[in-house]
Amino acid sequence: MNDFPIGGYAPSFLGERMQVGMIVHDLDAAMRYWSEVLGVGPWVAIENSLGDRHMYHRGERTAPNMSLALSYLGETQVELIAQHDDAATPYKEFLDQGREGVHHFAYWPEDYPGACTELTERGFDEQMTIVTPGGEKSVSYFAGPPVLGVMIEIVPFTAQRQAYYGAIEALARSWDGERPIRRFASRDEFLASADVAALRATDH
Repeated sequence: MNDFPIGGYAPSFLGERMQVGMIVHDLDAAMRYWSEVLGVGPWVAIENSLGDRHMYHRGERTAPNMSLALSYLGETQVELIAQHDDAATPYKEFLDQGREGVHHFAYWPEDYPGACTELTERGFDEQMTIVTPGGEKSVSYFAGPPVLGVMIEIVPFTAQRQAYYGAIEALARSWDGERPIRRFASRDEFLASADVAALRATDH
């Protein structure tokens, strides 16, 4: 008798999907490397990734000028972040340490507040948050023990984020190597783009 049935794993409070987040000096160079050398793409680049949201780093409000790009490697989301100024952020601290590359693992659990509480109770320190104009937390970054080596990011899986992530994953799944970099001013512009419209047309 099999005492260890396949599929019998207890679900993590972090959820089943994850992102590997990397901080880079040059977003364009990083996107080209991942697409041309590693064959991962296309990259959806958001030029103003903070938008109208507010960031708080170590309790102090900050307003970095930053861009990001997302793609998928299988079911794992890959994120590249580049900051274009010296505003206080975990990204700036990371680069100032002479580092570049993997910075955090991100998760989008079903219970975002509960996951944040769970991490705090397990000894993690919430060091950065992003808040919507309406005052709701949209992103939380936690520092963990040195043995972990990366920060943990938790985000609520809102309807917009579900549409945004789902469209990028669908583009990556069907990518033919053309147009490896696709630039948009905002997430809303991406969701209203011809790329996403074509995906919707294919689904019907």
